[in-house]
Amino acid sequence: MHATHSAQPRQPRIATDSQVSRLPMTATPPAVATLPITPALPEVATLPITPALPAVATLPTTPAPPATATLPTTPALPDTDVEPSTPTESVTPVDAGNGRASVLVTGAASQPGGRRGDPGAGHTGLAMTPPAEPTPPAELGALLPRPRLEVAPGAVHLPDWLDLAEQRRLVEACREWGRPRASGEPGLRATRLPSGGVMSVRTVCLGWHWRPYRYSRTVDDGDGAPVLPFPRWLAELGRRAVAEAYRDPAAGAAYEPDIALVNYYDEHAKMGLHQDKDERGRDPVVSLSLGDTCVFRFGNTEHRNRPWTDVELYSGDLFVFGGPSRLAYHGVPRTRPSTGDPATGLRAGRLNITLRVSGLGAG
Repeated sequence: MHATHSAQPRQPRIATDSQVSRLPMTATPPAVATLPITPALPEVATLPITPALPAVATLPTTPAPPATATLPTTPALPDTDVEPSTPTESVTPVDAGNGRASVLVTGAASQPGGRRGDPGAGHTGLAMTPPAEPTPPAELGALLPRPRLEVAPGAVHLPDWLDLAEQRRLVEACREWGRPRASGEPGLRATRLPSGGVMSVRTVCLGWHWRPYRYSRTVDDGDGAPVLPFPRWLAELGRRAVAEAYRDPAAGAAYEPDIALVNYYDEHAKMGLHQDKDERGRDPVVSLSLGDTCVFRFGNTEHRNRPWTDVELYSGDLFVFGGPSRLAYHGVPRTRPSTGDPATGLRAGRLNITLRVSGLGAG
């Protein structure tokens, strides 16, 4: 008899632990890890924010100063005279220019002391005092009118007194006066001081020859030749200057200058504070400026210290001082190079012509 087996249904197989660990469960994390999340960061980082900064940084603000700095005002600036220097200096050819605009700086209370130096041409007792910077800027000064100014009682500044033709005539005359002498000596020469120092300005004298501290009819500290004559037309110019400065025709008619000191300043030349007191007369001193602008320092009559006033003298300017200011200390702390007008015939430097009354008679 055959045994009969009933069919048993197949039981599902249950995976063991080891099998479970091998199940493909790791597939899910990669899917999560590769989600497009990181691309979003670059998009945020590349937003057009930084370009805006350059746009602000490049606003047209810096170009404005150059425009102001290049205003055509510097040619108008001529400068002042010179202080003596101890080293010997080489002779520089005469040539300078012209300018326009004045700046005033008035000194405050007096300073103690002050270095004493040797005198300048036609003066006694030069001092080396630190120059004061003029304000406002020269560019502004050149844009403003320069009125007649009484710096001190008897001291008058007339801007642009000489026209261009008169300036050219004076420059040509100075060139003739400054030519080498028959002896071979230069016409314009640096004066040697008793201390042994040599002045930084070059000087030629008319009518009377000046050397520290006296006048003579011959070039005693040179070749001994006679001094150049003082021309009549220059005396007439001096009379007109006094009449117009003081608004007094009678004072002008009575003015009889017989000395002219012609000083040439290169860009390094200076003139220390001094008094013009080697003359016996106390008639006014007439000062004419040609070429580069200079700072003319006009002080008090007691000493070389403050108070003083700095005046910018341009080519063609007239300065007259007499009366209570006749013995005022004055000097030129600096000359401003390349401020002159070549149309005057002077390519570089400054010429200063001072007219005086010697009070020495016929000599």
